[in-house]
Amino acid sequence: MPGEVHKQLVTLGAKWLRRQGFAVVANELVTGRRGEEADTIGFRSNCSALIEVKASRSDFLADARKPHRTAGGLGVYRFYLCPPGVIDVDDLPKGWGLLYAEGRGVREVLRPTGNAWPSWGAKIGDWPAFQHDANVDAERGVLFSIARRRSLSRSDERYEKRLQDEVRRGNRLAGQNALLVERVKKLELDLYLATKGGVADEKSPAELKAAIRRKVTPL
Repeated sequence: MPGEVHKQLVTLGAKWLRRQGFAVVANELVTGRRGEEADTIGFRSNCSALIEVKASRSDFLADARKPHRTAGGLGVYRFYLCPPGVIDVDDLPKGWGLLYAEGRGVREVLRPTGNAWPSWGAKIGDWPAFQHDANVDAERGVLFSIARRRSLSRSDERYEKRLQDEVRRGNRLAGQNALLVERVKKLELDLYLATKGGVADEKSPAELKAAIRRKVTPL
């Protein structure tokens, strides 16, 4: 099941960050109404690292359309974690690392050399090539959420988890809906062109839409 695979990957990502020396690690955090959802994020005293978990290729492709993937966002260092072959090194955005989940462990496909984890702007080895100018306000919100989580009672914590589960479910359904809309539009256009012998005539968008509906609506 995709949900179970996602959970397993998140757990592996958190363990990997702790092995790298990140003392503060949290999973599946959502900050603010339009905040970035962090699958796994870790903090040292001088830097942060984000792990985005991708159980499928379609999930990875949808992730590229998120606005915080091109500017700002969480994590001075950023990695994708997925089953082997879901993402290739050539698919990665600039500055991202790649981790493969293999059994109960993580294989480091692409990452900076060593375990220095310098702060943003530090010129050490190949680390600058993996650094991102993270959104400081967003990271402050994440740290607040982590501190708040640790101060919640058990009942509050359960409520918080249910709320976050629903937010994630809504985001997942919205993404699936967008993909389905694109597929329906393409199928409608393919059907219309097939009835016209593969050649579109000069119609306005409204006329084309009406023509498509006439073709796909049963009599």
